[in-house]
Amino acid sequence: MKCWLAILFCALTFSLFGQQPAADVHFRAIDVYVDSGSTPLAAYQLEFSVTNVPTTIVGIEGGSPKPFREPPFYDPKAMQGERVIIAAFSTEAPEHLPSGKTRVATIHIVTTGNARPAFALKLQTAADSKGKRISASAICGEKP
Repeated sequence: MKCWLAILFCALTFSLFGQQPAADVHFRAIDVYVDSGSTPLAAYQLEFSVTNVPTTIVGIEGGSPKPFREPPFYDPKAMQGERVIIAAFSTEAPEHLPSGKTRVATIHIVTTGNARPAFALKLQTAADSKGKRISASAICGEKP
């Protein structure tokens, strides 16, 4: 019996300490901005993806202005990979909506390896308080 315990102990010790070191894992926060120029932003939909490193999207939070403070809508199953579509809208009056460059979300990711992630961001639509499509652009960047 003691022999079996010794063999089991050695096997467990080897399996715990004899493993390859884990790959470099990095937690990152990516701010997403929509710039609506001088037009108040009431709604947006965009696609975010990481294009060059293994990534898992682990969380999505809202932006900084009150109309977009709540997390945007997204499919929780879709966000488990390297790509997600997010969207939000506000029914606030135009005078309470943000204009210009607005942080609409922060996307939290986990990457493996040492390469800096490259992001693809496609603004699919943006609208004013009347639901009319507006000209806008989207950018993102990693928080320092």
